[in-house]
Amino acid sequence: MYISRLNKSRILGILLVVIFFAILASSLGISCKDVLRSNISITLLLKDILISFSRVTIISVVVWLIGICGGYVLHHSALLNELFLPIINFIRHISPFAWLPFAIIWFGLGERSVTFIMFITLFFPTLIATSGHFSDLPHEYLDEGRVLGASQVKMFFYIELPLTLPSLLNLFRIIWGLGWTVIIAAEMLGVSNGMGYRLLDFRYLLKYPEMLIYFIIMGFIGVIIDSLIKKMAYYYKYN
Repeated sequence: MYISRLNKSRILGILLVVIFFAILASSLGISCKDVLRSNISITLLLKDILISFSRVTIISVVVWLIGICGGYVLHHSALLNELFLPIINFIRHISPFAWLPFAIIWFGLGERSVTFIMFITLFFPTLIATSGHFSDLPHEYLDEGRVLGASQVKMFFYIELPLTLPSLLNLFRIIWGLGWTVIIAAEMLGVSNGMGYRLLDFRYLLKYPEMLIYFIIMGFIGVIIDSLIKKMAYYYKYN
């Protein structure tokens, strides 16, 4: 009964996605024939996907690892937390798109600007979230580790990190998804490849069916990666 209900929910969800894109296509005056007749190079499409995926994944992993270390330090140092939390919170609430002109002035057009926009978008929310995850750990485990004489390094690697890892994996799922949405705007900063660059190119050439296909592919990739990371977090937590 539960499986049947789950399958019905998935079918309904897919149907809603189809309806959404049908409405989007009709608003642009695009028919199914236009989409099927679109002239998209499969090789170029796969290259754009790989480049955008690599950018998002590499920066997300780097931000995630640095954020774990930074959040751990903020959690254990009241002085640093009081000193840096206001500026971290301040920067966190600035839209990533507001940084676009600064990125161009500081780094010019190209890969460095893309990296800067991605990093500043993902890092500060990650820092605050990881600090919160370490703060939410059950005190009985920490007290037991201290009673047994565990050093701070052992406390981190054998108690704190394993206990927070499911939450940290879910955090990575969130920052990767955020990065996947921001990469489109970031790749409009003078790079010559990637999903964002191609969408900008399609817009200038008025190739709306091709734009719609890229939209659909972006959505499906995001859903697939989100599902995989979610399953990893679930597997680690219950195995």
